[in-house]
Amino acid sequence: MPEGALHGIKVIELGADVSAPYCAKLFADFGADVIKVEPGPEGDPARTWGPFPGDVPDPEKGGLFHFLNSNKRSVCLDLETPEGRQSLVDLIASADVLIENQTPAWKRAHNLDWADLEESNPELVMISITPFGQTGPYADWKGYDLNAYHLTGASNRYCGRPGEMPLEHGTFAADFFGAVAAAAWGLAATLGRENVGGGQQLDISCAETIAASFVGGQNIGGFAQDGAFDKRTGVGMPLAAPASIMPCKDGHVWMLTLEAGQWNGLREVMGDPEWMQLEMFQDMFSRGENADLIYSMLGEWTAEHGKMEIMDRCQAAGCPITAVFTVAEAAEHPHLRERGYIVELEHEKLGRYSTLGAPFKLSETPGGPSRAAPLLGEHNDEVLGAASNKPARSGSGGKLPLEGIKVANFGWVWAGPVTGQTLGFLGADVLKVESYARVDMTRTLPPFAGGERDPNRSLSNNACWAGNGSVSLNLKEPEALELAKELIAECDVVVENFGPGVMERLGLGYPELKKIKEDIIMFSMPAAGLYGPLKDVRTYGLSLTSTTGLDSLVGYAEGDILPVENAFSDPYNGIFGAFAILTALAHRSRTGQGQQIDFSQQEAVMQMVGPAFSDYALNERVAGPLGNRHPLAMAAPHGVFPCRGDDRWISLVAREESEWAGLVSAMGNPDWASAPEFARLEDRLEHIDALHEKIGAWTADFDDRELCATLQSAGVAAAPVLGVADLLDDPHYRARETFIEVDHPLGYRETIYNAYVKLSRSVPRVRPGPWIGQDNDRVFLDLLGLDEERYQSLKDAQIIY
Repeated sequence: MPEGALHGIKVIELGADVSAPYCAKLFADFGADVIKVEPGPEGDPARTWGPFPGDVPDPEKGGLFHFLNSNKRSVCLDLETPEGRQSLVDLIASADVLIENQTPAWKRAHNLDWADLEESNPELVMISITPFGQTGPYADWKGYDLNAYHLTGASNRYCGRPGEMPLEHGTFAADFFGAVAAAAWGLAATLGRENVGGGQQLDISCAETIAASFVGGQNIGGFAQDGAFDKRTGVGMPLAAPASIMPCKDGHVWMLTLEAGQWNGLREVMGDPEWMQLEMFQDMFSRGENADLIYSMLGEWTAEHGKMEIMDRCQAAGCPITAVFTVAEAAEHPHLRERGYIVELEHEKLGRYSTLGAPFKLSETPGGPSRAAPLLGEHNDEVLGAASNKPARSGSGGKLPLEGIKVANFGWVWAGPVTGQTLGFLGADVLKVESYARVDMTRTLPPFAGGERDPNRSLSNNACWAGNGSVSLNLKEPEALELAKELIAECDVVVENFGPGVMERLGLGYPELKKIKEDIIMFSMPAAGLYGPLKDVRTYGLSLTSTTGLDSLVGYAEGDILPVENAFSDPYNGIFGAFAILTALAHRSRTGQGQQIDFSQQEAVMQMVGPAFSDYALNERVAGPLGNRHPLAMAAPHGVFPCRGDDRWISLVAREESEWAGLVSAMGNPDWASAPEFARLEDRLEHIDALHEKIGAWTADFDDRELCATLQSAGVAAAPVLGVADLLDDPHYRARETFIEVDHPLGYRETIYNAYVKLSRSVPRVRPGPWIGQDNDRVFLDLLGLDEERYQSLKDAQIIY
C-alpha cells in the first residue's frame, strides 16, 4: 500500500462513543498514525454497544466499535491514577493532534484542559468535540447526540408531523456532523501551523455546527429580517411539489421535480395525464401551492408501481426521482460493490467481516479501512515504550491556517459553495465561478433583502455562500473558458459538483487541468461518484440520502417513513469535501504531487448509516424507522417529550443507571417507576413505549426550559427542542455568537451564521456571500493582468458576465 495522504501526522485520540472516534477514524483511514487511548480496565464504552454477531456481547466484536476504529492502535491507561495521566501527557507531548470528546469539567478535574497541554506542546492542535461546546451556558450540561441534535432547530423545522414529536435521523446525526466539521477544521489547523505560529484548540459543538450551517443557512436571515419562520409539515419541501417521500407498490420513493423540464419528464413517464398539462404546473412554486392535489394524484400512480421501476423510468426521463433504499438494498447495490465501497477485513476475534470503505477516493493516495480495529490495549508495549520527538516549532505566524491557498470553485447550489466556504473561513482565497447567463438556483430562493427580488439579495444564499468570492464568466463562450483556464493556472484547487462528464465537455477535465498546472488538486463531488452503474443518477441533496439507506431510518415506526424536508446532506458533504481537499493538500505539501478526488456524495452520507450497516453485515438485520430511540438500543428513556405550550418539547436521555435514578427522583419517585418492567435498562428497553408514555404524561405540565434546568441539576441529560424562532435569542447561541449581523457589500445589513468552530488563536474570515462578479476587478485586472481595454470589451461582449 502506498503511504496515505496524512502520513507523518501523529494523532492521540481520547474519545468514546461516536464523535471523537469517527473524527479520528478519518485521520487514520487516510494515513495518520492514530493512537486510541482507552480508559482502563474496560475501554471505550462503544465496545459494549454492539451490534454483536448473534447478539452475544463481546467487547472485541462490537460492530459499531469496529466501524469507528479501523487503522488505529490502542493503549489502555488508568486515567484516574497519576501514572496513567502522566503516560497520556507524555504521548500528547509528541503528538501533532489530540482528538477528544471529554466534558470540560472532566478535563479540568484531571488537569487535561488546553491550558495544561499547550504548555508541554505548543504545536499541538487539540480538537475538542462535545454536544454543546467548551463555552456558553450549556457547556457543562450533560448531553448526548439526541440532545445536541434537537437543540439545533433541525427537527422542529424539518422532520416530523405537526403536533407530533420532531424527529432525528435514525442514527447519531449530530455526532457524525460534528466529527466531520472537527476533522476538516482540525486538519486545516494542523497543516496551517506555520501560518498561524503554532498549535491551538478547536472547540466544536455538535449542536452548533448543525444549527448554523444547516438550519441557520436557509432560515435565520429571513427570520431576523421579517420575523417569519416555518415548521415541519410532515409532507415534504413546502415550496415545491412533488418534493416528498411517497409510498409505492413495494416501499417508498423520493418524488422530486423542481425544474420545469423535470416536471415534464415525469408527465411523460406517467403518460401525460390531462391534469399535469395545466400551464400553472410549469412553475415549482405554483405546484407547491397545489401540493395536496398533486400528492393525491401522484399517490394513485405510485401505488401501482415498484420503487426501482419508478426510479429507472424517471431517471431516464431526466427526473431526479429515486427509490428509498433499505440498508440492505444500499449495501448490496452493484454500484457500491463495483466501486469497492464495501470492504472486508480480518480480525483476531471477530473473524472476517464487511465494513464501509473510504468516504472519498484519492487518485494517488487511496484511503479507507485496511486494518481492523485494535484489541483493547493491544499496542501498550509498542507505544508506551517507544521513543518520541516533539513536533518542530512553527514560525512567527500571524496568518489564518489556509492563507496563500487559492481555489476556483465551480460548485453550485449548496454543497459545492459550502466546500468553498469552509476553506474560505480558514483563510483560502475562494473564487466562485458563476454567471448572469445561468444564475445559480439558490440565488433565486426567497426571502430577499428588503423584499427586493434580486439574485444578489437572497438571504439564504448569502449565508450558505459566505466565505466565497465571485467571478462572473459565461462558460458558453470560448473566451470565457480560456479565462477560466488562466484562473485555474493561478489556483491550487478546483472544486466542482456537476454530473460526471460536464467538466470534460467544457474542456476542464482533470487531464486538461494537469496540463495547465501539474500539481493541481481537482475535487469532483457528483451524486454517486465518477464511475459505476449509478454515476449518472440525478439527485438533489434532498433525495440523495434515499440511495444510502439513511432515509429508511427516519420515521415514527416501521413502514412510517417521513422525509427530512431539506438537504441535510448538502452542508454535511460540503464540509466533508473540505476535509477531502485538505488531505490532498497535505500529500502535495509533502510530495509536490496533485491529484483528483472522486467524492461520491452517496458514499460520504452513507458513513452515517455505519451503525445500521454493521448490524446488517453481522446479523442480516435490516433496520427501519426508530422514532427518537437510541440507534443501538443502549438508553431508555431516549426520546422527545411534550411540554407546556404550543409545540414545545424536550429531549431526554438516561443511559446510565445514575441518570435513571436522577430522573425518577426529579419526577417525585412515582409508584410506576419502581415496577419490575422499569427496574433495569434491559427491562426499560423492552417496555420503552410504555415508559415514554409515562414520562410524556409527566413532562406535559412543565415549561421546557424550566424542566431542563431541573433535570440537569438532577444529573439527567435533557435539553429543549428548539425551533427557528428560538435560535437567535437562545442564551447559549448568543454567548457563542453563532449568528452575527453583517454589512453586505451592496449596502444592506443581514444576519448570517458565524464560524461554527471556535479556534483559540485564529479568527476565521467570515463575510457574506458575494454578489455576482464581486471580485472581477481584482481577479481579471490584478491577478490575470488584463489591460483595462480588453477587460471592458469582454464585459461588453458578456463574456465576463
